[in-house]
Amino acid sequence: MEPVSGKFKKVLRERRGADIEIIDRSSGDTDVLVPSTVRINGAEILIPSGATIRVHDISDHELVTVTLTVFARSVSIRHEPKPETGS
Repeated sequence: MEPVSGKFKKVLRERRGADIEIIDRSSGDTDVLVPSTVRINGAEILIPSGATIRVHDISDHELVTVTLTVFARSVSIRHEPKPETGS
């Protein structure tokens, strides 16, 4: 196994928000969007029927947050040491 280079290691440590896509695949005959597909970081995920998707208030002073319920393929809860800092 090759060691991870410094440049790539920095990318691995970078934190960022998720890309959320809420898609309406209906005929579009109404002015109301009915979500039928949700993607997180480009991956289509399963949403329970009747689940609520909430896009929280958007302001100049806060990041956009979204709350939704999804079916989990797996759940992992564990401790990891903090990544080393430096160059």
